[in-house]
Amino acid sequence: MKRIAVLCVGNDCPGLNAAIRAAVMKGCEVGIEIVGVKDGFEGLLTDKLDVMTKSSVSGILHRGGTILGTSLFVPQEDEEIKKIMKKFEQYSVTSFLILGGRLGAKAALKLAKVNIPSILVPATIDNDLPFTDFSIGFFTAIEHVREALDMLHATAESHHRVMIVETMGKPSGWIAVTGGLAGGADYVITDAEPINQEDLLNKIRSRYESQKRFSIVVVESGTILPKEMYEMTGTDERTPAAQVIGIYIEKQLKDIGIEWRYTNLGYLQRGGSPVCMDRIIATQMSTRAVEMVKSARVYHALGMRGLTVTEVPYSETMVNVKVVDEYLRSLAKLFY
Repeated sequence: MKRIAVLCVGNDCPGLNAAIRAAVMKGCEVGIEIVGVKDGFEGLLTDKLDVMTKSSVSGILHRGGTILGTSLFVPQEDEEIKKIMKKFEQYSVTSFLILGGRLGAKAALKLAKVNIPSILVPATIDNDLPFTDFSIGFFTAIEHVREALDMLHATAESHHRVMIVETMGKPSGWIAVTGGLAGGADYVITDAEPINQEDLLNKIRSRYESQKRFSIVVVESGTILPKEMYEMTGTDERTPAAQVIGIYIEKQLKDIGIEWRYTNLGYLQRGGSPVCMDRIIATQMSTRAVEMVKSARVYHALGMRGLTVTEVPYSETMVNVKVVDEYLRSLAKLFY
């Protein structure tokens, strides 16, 4: 009997449980045994594996995170690779099913070089992998951003403040741009393109002068700002970009008495119950992965083109960063 070892590599995201559930259900249908590896490759090395059945995945579709746990560990050294190979053979694994983002892609490529087969299913809220339109977790993450902006809008307007909201996603910009667009942000700043300082100040000033005495500015975490902004605000690159932006706006628009507040959405973006689209694409890609192992098609990354599952042979380009679409960036600017 063929056996697939499912494991999560990298950060968690909503929809991982939907993918695990789909793999187990499909495996039961086509006669492939699914083994769940706890805590990624770290768990594999310490023999934390269990055969999964339909009862193992009952009631997990709506749950965030992953019932298997995850780890940031990716085998790099020759000795680590040899240990992975030994475990692969010890447990008679036919193929790994790796659920993850860029770290998962790096792990898949490392294993492929020593002929350890795997299928990669993209799971990252950053949505920055080049071989897929959408990654598992992305839709839920931007829904959390949208929800936060909706709530902050009321207090920003009530107190006539500039609300600075920090999101994840560097350096691709997908979360900040799409979440900001859906949530009605008045300005979005990402690492994907240089900040236009004059434009930022003009937009906020214009809103205040037209009696819209509040603004919501979305800033991607880790964005590198121009040197003069750090100097003017008495900060440096260690200071969160969102805070630097707030101080900068306050100093530059002192004449209209700007008051600002800062909110870091942080890990809230990675939590919670997955939305419909994340459940659907997770189910589609994971069931396809099992079908591929059944027909001996491995060393592929799965992706989505619209709602169609695609199969992409492994290559070094898998780890390239897919920057947010330029059209979406320009569309967001239409509402500044």
